Amino acid sequence: MALGTVILAVALAVLAPFTYDRAQVASLFWKNAPHRLAKVNTFTSHEIRFSDRIRSCEDALLVESEGIAILGCDPGRERWNTVMGIFLPEPVESGGLYVFDYKNTSASDDEALKQLKFVDFKFQSDFHTLGMAYDESTSTLFVASHRHDFPAIEMFKLDLRAYTAAHLRSIQHPLIHAPNSIVLRNDHEFYVTNDHYFLIRDNPVLNLLETNLGLPGGSIVHVDISPALKNPAALVQADVVARLPFANGIELLNDTTAAVSSSSKSRVYFYSIDNAELSEAPKFTRVSDFKVPFSPDNLSVSKDGALLIAGHPHVPSLGKFAKTRHICNSADELARADAAMRETCSMLTAPSWAAKWTEDGGLETLYADVEYPTSATAARDSDRKVGIIAGLYARGILVWRE
Repeated sequence: MALGTVILAVALAVLAPFTYDRAQVASLFWKNAPHRLAKVNTFTSHEIRFSDRIRSCEDALLVESEGIAILGCDPGRERWNTVMGIFLPEPVESGGLYVFDYKNTSASDDEALKQLKFVDFKFQSDFHTLGMAYDESTSTLFVASHRHDFPAIEMFKLDLRAYTAAHLRSIQHPLIHAPNSIVLRNDHEFYVTNDHYFLIRDNPVLNLLETNLGLPGGSIVHVDISPALKNPAALVQADVVARLPFANGIELLNDTTAAVSSSSKSRVYFYSIDNAELSEAPKFTRVSDFKVPFSPDNLSVSKDGALLIAGHPHVPSLGKFAKTRHICNSADELARADAAMRETCSMLTAPSWAAKWTEDGGLETLYADVEYPTSATAARDSDRKVGIIAGLYARGILVWRE
């Protein structure tokens, strides 16, 4: 009897932190439902732009020296989403890259938004964008693309005057099996997150367990492309430097500190980076974390040092929204849909949440609302006092002024 009591006490002690953690995340499903969401808007003004030209822009990065944003938009996400498990029959639209001139406030929409023309890109019909990173010194853009054959990091040389993206190479490696977000270390090294170990396409049950139990199957991979630069036939060097649950956005706060979001834990983790051994992959050590009241997606860092975090307050709504977009955004599909689906398309939304974190001020909500759905990225030009929210399944982008 005493032994049984001891075993029960030990089991409860072991399970209590896990149960509390998962209960905290699950509570957001009730608290942040669209009709309950406590709305916040700290912007002086905001508008949704280009809703008739672009949609499903998962990432947006700012080139502040030029006053422009580079957008990765993939309408094909409505039928092909390897993270959320949407695999619908062809035709699947391919994604594109766009440049938004946010500094010129008097420009028309046609003048302000330009699509980049691909040059020598043989995979442009199967281009499905997630995270991006830009090396301004070499005008090189790195884009995570979930191609049908195997994911790749696509490298492009950008000409921001001629609006072209010349394809340089595709980076593939067995350790880059579910690339989500990218941050550059220099012009030939980067870190990339893999959101899961078990892919929903191959192991849907194990993927579901990994997500819902908050298991540390996601990874951060250090990639050195130097071998491929010297010999195009050579593999890049890749090493796993850390594991965490549902690894999503990643940013460098400085040379020795990385921030990484965990979507299934509703947390942002800080890692110290040991770069001492130049011949080896950097060593990541988790040092601290903070909780956010939503499922965090991408991260960005503004020039004033603030960490911007965007994400999904109500994951069930996001799932429903994602699974209906191939109908709601298609005139032909919508015409064939029944009355219930048409009503769903007119009424359903998935809330957005954008926040910033600073060491002195902690976490501050910038925007929480249903007006603009499915926020995946928030980026801010702190000098010009302008910012962008890009939505995973939204039409257009939200542009704010402070």
